[in-house]
Amino acid sequence: MEKEQFLGAVYMIIKNSEGKILLGKRKGTNLWNGYYGLPAGHIDKGEDMYEAFIREAKEELDIEIKKENIIDTFMVNRRNKTLLPYFDIYFEIKDYDGKIKINEPNKCSELKWFKINDLPKDIIEFEKEALENNLKGIKFSSIRVDNK
Repeated sequence: MEKEQFLGAVYMIIKNSEGKILLGKRKGTNLWNGYYGLPAGHIDKGEDMYEAFIREAKEELDIEIKKENIIDTFMVNRRNKTLLPYFDIYFEIKDYDGKIKINEPNKCSELKWFKINDLPKDIIEFEKEALENNLKGIKFSSIRVDNK
């Protein structure tokens, strides 16, 4: 029997002093253009999830993150309609160095802070579901996604 193949992605949960989470509005990408989503990125060949998380924080937001500043982690097995399945790893951090900015303006049109229980209607649905599951204490879930 043939073995399943998975891709991996990392997601950043960054809260401000008011407890709001950072979301970016996607643009110029193949999927979910015009939707808000967490800062995120793929795990590149040869990287582990921590290396990808640290690299993506620098690439997307121009901030430095240390592994020791991760305060929560959960995982989603995302089953996509038209893409390979993913293991998505969500990391919440307590601190970072630098000032958050849009570092990839070709992929993100704005950054905005939202209350975790009042997320925008135009958020990527599977990310919203993952965040809601984590609030309920669910640290591993499987989500089916129709890609947009």
